[in-house]
This record gives sequence, structure tokens and C-alpha cells, in this order.
Amino acid sequence: MKTLIAVTFLACGNILHAQEPVNDPYFPAPRQINLGLLITYSPVTPPPAIIADATYGITPRFSVGLVGGTTGALGLYGMKLNAQLFRAEQFRMLFRMLSVYYPERNGPFLFDRSYKYVMPWMLSMAVTDLEWKNKKNVRFSLGAGVLETHCIDDMRMWFNPNHDHHALADDGKMGDEKLIDVFMTLQAAVSIPVTQRFTCRAESFAVFNRNGLIRREVFKVTFPVNTYLSLIYSL
Repeated sequence: MKTLIAVTFLACGNILHAQEPVNDPYFPAPRQINLGLLITYSPVTPPPAIIADATYGITPRFSVGLVGGTTGALGLYGMKLNAQLFRAEQFRMLFRMLSVYYPERNGPFLFDRSYKYVMPWMLSMAVTDLEWKNKKNVRFSLGAGVLETHCIDDMRMWFNPNHDHHALADDGKMGDEKLIDVFMTLQAAVSIPVTQRFTCRAESFAVFNRNGLIRREVFKVTFPVNTYLSLIYSL
């Protein structure tokens, strides 16, 4: 009888363990942490862009995280959150949000030795993904979202009607300068488990305005298509 009870508990333990999320880049187990490193290459801004992040699992369907790093020409830091909206077997719908602050630059910075002034600005992005997972735990996703950028002086203008950072046109209306740039995104990604704790994830973002794909180096979002490689380790 004791042997039967022991075998039963062992089998239940194996079932519970098998149901735990494995190689999940967005949702570490509750009270656990995923460490990530995002890298990309740009032929325009000084390479490489390196961004580290730590994601903390609050529930199996919700996580929050901190990000920090550099584009090569600017520093950045911010926060993110991930939420699972729906799940059915190997399919799920996800919501992701990211908000990043780029501090002021005045002069050379890191890999870019040219003298340049850049006002502090922010980027925020909210996207929804549809994700499928195969039997080998490889995850494929497609999604769409909204991205916005604005400078900190613009933010002050929202709360101060006397702010004169942007000149007005002759008719008293705002000129070509905008308080905020808003874009639409389309994204696709694949996450491949390397080991039980290590995952490699590749993602591409296409950025659109009302005229189609944005033009290169016209907006703060430099490229119309941005591709990243993320290395994720579950502690």
C-alpha cells in the first residue's frame, strides 16, 4: 500500500511539472525571473544596439519587467508588461506594452563619437499577438499594434498652454511640428528553445503611418522594418 501511494504521488508530481510553462519568453513562473538580452545591427546608427531586460512572473498569465541599454547612439531605460488574453490548447492571444525613456544627449556618446544634441524623448508601444506552439515547443506569432514617440518638451506643452517650444503658423494654428507621432505596427516572431532554460527569439517589426511604411531616418523610429534577436534565460 505504501508503495502504491508513493508511486501515485510521484506520477502526480510529474504531471504537474509537465504542465508548468517551459521556454516561455513572456511569462516566467510566478515569483520567477526571465533575463533577456536583445541585440540588433544598424548600418546607420553606431552598432550594436544592446538592451537587457528582467521579467518577473506575477501570475501564469501576467508579468512585468524592466529594460535598459543603448541603441549605440542613445541610452534608454523603461518598463514593460505582458498579459495573456486568451488560451486554447496550443494557441493563445497576448497583449504586450513597452514604455522607454531616452535621456538627453549632448556631445559624443558611447559608439558615436560625433558631437550631437538630442532632446530627451519617449517611445511607447502596445501590441497584440496571436501565437501558436508546436509539439517541439517552438512558438510562432503574428500581431499588430500602435507605437508613439514624443519629446519631453512636448509633454510639458500638454500641461502648459504658455509653452512656446513649437512655433505657430501665421494663422495661429500649429505648424508642421507635432506634439506626438503615432504609428501602426505589424510584427512576426519565432521563439526556439535551445535548452530547458535558454530560449532564442527573433522578431521583426514593420512600422507604418497613413502613407504606408515610414521613410528611413525621417522619424525618431529610424527604420521602416526593425529586426531583433533576443536571448532569454529562465532563472
